[in-house]
Amino acid sequence: MDIDEIKKRIEFNETDGEVLINLIDSANEKGYEISRTFRLIKKQSKKVFKDLSSLKKIIFTIDDLKDYGQFRKWCSVGIDGSFYSVGPIGSKWYAPYSIVRILFEKGLSGEPVVDVYAAGIEEIDENKHKSIDGEASRRMLLGETKALEDWNTKNTESIVFIDGPVVDPPGYIDENYVEYRCDAIKKATSQSLLVGCVKKCIDSHFLREYERILKLERNKLLKNFSVDKNLFAYFFTAYRLDNNYDDVLFTHPLELKDEISRRYSNYGIRIFSVFFQKDFSSEIIRLDIPMKYDKGDVNLRVQRAVTASYEWTFPGQNIPVPIEIAHEKCKIRGGAAQVIYEEILARTHATGSIEDMIIMNNMG
Repeated sequence: MDIDEIKKRIEFNETDGEVLINLIDSANEKGYEISRTFRLIKKQSKKVFKDLSSLKKIIFTIDDLKDYGQFRKWCSVGIDGSFYSVGPIGSKWYAPYSIVRILFEKGLSGEPVVDVYAAGIEEIDENKHKSIDGEASRRMLLGETKALEDWNTKNTESIVFIDGPVVDPPGYIDENYVEYRCDAIKKATSQSLLVGCVKKCIDSHFLREYERILKLERNKLLKNFSVDKNLFAYFFTAYRLDNNYDDVLFTHPLELKDEISRRYSNYGIRIFSVFFQKDFSSEIIRLDIPMKYDKGDVNLRVQRAVTASYEWTFPGQNIPVPIEIAHEKCKIRGGAAQVIYEEILARTHATGSIEDMIIMNNMG
């Protein structure tokens, strides 16, 4: 039994007995309620899949991959960033960050190179920014875009995997940032396959599209499935069990038409999404594939991006290996951030008077 499990049991046993009885009864009721809802939604998902399949092909398999077998030889890059906010000292917060690129310059058979593109500490004033983490995230994502732009200058045909959606951050509509990011994306798609790998999918683009196709009342599917990924969890699982199939599954591409995606479109970037699962033991993720309007066959480019993602994802893993490594290498952990924060405080105290130290402690 690990430490976390022991801690849980101790805290459980320290809770008042009568409170626990009521909580356990409530938990049982919630469990039965969820089970009933689950059965109803499962039944609905089968009907939705049947109705959609009569109109268009929804799910694709390994037989639908294009240029299968060639992408392992390509140069591949994974780009990811991380930050952790600590503080405050007065109104100032500090966000240690790092942006890392993982380079497989000789394809999957070569050794990966860890390229720390940038690392430092951002200072954020809470009087100027309502959300400290939101501002830190925006600055980090600007750095990731710069890392992509810098890679473009290498003029290397490659597969570039980025951690997260192409429209990132999803709710940020600063026009200068959008234009800058779109310019970097356009240059990348001119010579490379660019793929955004989205693990946390909280959008409902496909649900909205299926409501339209099936002529359902608005929110009919959204009410039960909430987000796209939940619907495809039912679809993919049923397909695998019905067909005794344990290999790659992916959906048809859907062009994103939400407000932020339309802003990217204004700068010449179309974004297509597919849901993708390497195998039965992998999680379902969303792949975002951007392309310029002057590109040719949309389906061909999407299928090649899916094939590249499939070839670069190890069995049982969820995302392509360049992103997997980049995510681990760039991670700013809480303990490390706290040590850095303490170092800032120590340096401040070392150069100040006793009075300064007292003031600083009262400010914090």
